[in-house]
Amino acid sequence: MVLYLSIFLFFLSLVLVFMQKSHFLSVLLVLELMTLSLFMMVVCIMGVGSGLTSVSFGLIFLVFGVYEAANGLGLLVSRSRASGVDQISSLFMLSF
Repeated sequence: MVLYLSIFLFFLSLVLVFMQKSHFLSVLLVLELMTLSLFMMVVCIMGVGSGLTSVSFGLIFLVFGVYEAANGLGLLVSRSRASGVDQISSLFMLSF
């Protein structure tokens, strides 16, 4: 049941990424939803108690998720300081 929910959340987040046209922060939140749904899928497929490899893989996966979030927020801060807006449409001007 959790596997089906995580698959649904993953495809929902894919649709939401392509539908976002306004703020960069909302795209970052959708990417975090995608990361969490992938983590739930990995935990369901590998199993929670199947040994040290699943635990260490889960921790490494969460570390990369946090790394992705920190880089996204850093990009958001630098972009909003440079131009004053956080709109997606202004992101493609490439004027840092």
